[in-house]
Amino acid sequence: MPVRLPRALRFLAALFLLAPLAACGGGDEAQPEATPEDVDQSTPVAITDEERAKFTPPTDSVLSEAQVTGYLKTSLLSFDLVRKEAQGIHARVQEMEKREKEGGTLGQLRNVVAAGQTMYQVGDLIGGSYIRSARTLGYNPAEMEWVRERMAEVSGYLMMKPMYEASLKSAADMRTQAEELRTQLAAGGAAGFTEGDIQQMIANADEMEANARSQGASRTVMANLEVLRRIRPAVTEAMWGTIGFAGGASGLVALTGLSDPKDTEAQKKLDDFRRVFEDALANRVSPGMENAPAQPQG
Repeated sequence: MPVRLPRALRFLAALFLLAPLAACGGGDEAQPEATPEDVDQSTPVAITDEERAKFTPPTDSVLSEAQVTGYLKTSLLSFDLVRKEAQGIHARVQEMEKREKEGGTLGQLRNVVAAGQTMYQVGDLIGGSYIRSARTLGYNPAEMEWVRERMAEVSGYLMMKPMYEASLKSAADMRTQAEELRTQLAAGGAAGFTEGDIQQMIANADEMEANARSQGASRTVMANLEVLRRIRPAVTEAMWGTIGFAGGASGLVALTGLSDPKDTEAQKKLDDFRRVFEDALANRVSPGMENAPAQPQG
């Protein structure tokens, strides 16, 4: 019975087909200070205990300018590392698919072994590219991982911000309506309404506002957002939302529309995606993201 390639492996192979195409996007003004060839892939794929011991997060969890810069540079090098390794992984998958079509017991057994090795290589590449890129650039991976988490928190807030603001506006509108009804009731109008109804409307508005504020940003998130605005004033909230969402190379997997190598729109999105990181590093706004909502952009 033929051995089918794992679905996840097929998806990632299609994803990697697009990766080399992304290299043509963006300018040269804000490139990382290293290349994929500089990355030592024999180093651990995970953060070591020694690296963790050398980094103590600040008590206020507020980012510094140097940490944000390190995050942007690490992510860019991570993207480039994925691109560099993509061709070899895809070549292996193509060979597996060839053996699958040819059939034969030996070919099937070789595919079983190769599939496991390739899945491990894919996981190692995506999971370790950010960590190894940080080491190559001279950053502590433990610190850069902590920065990535803070950036993800800011991104989550920015993406939900329109919903929070809409809830607060609805609460304010409901409270205004209740006060208008109270005025009409005092003047002998507002037929069918009682003071109890008005008080219930105000209570509902208060609850809606409280829920919105409880689900909004923490002080730390707002402090980090202010840091980002201060150190790179040209970068928009839409760009920070995209950058935080990406979270380094793993963000490529989370984006939709990349499973079809013939999807030219997905290829363009991947180019644009990397350009956002380049533009943020150079403190300039990405085209089309001047007033865009803070959602993952491509």
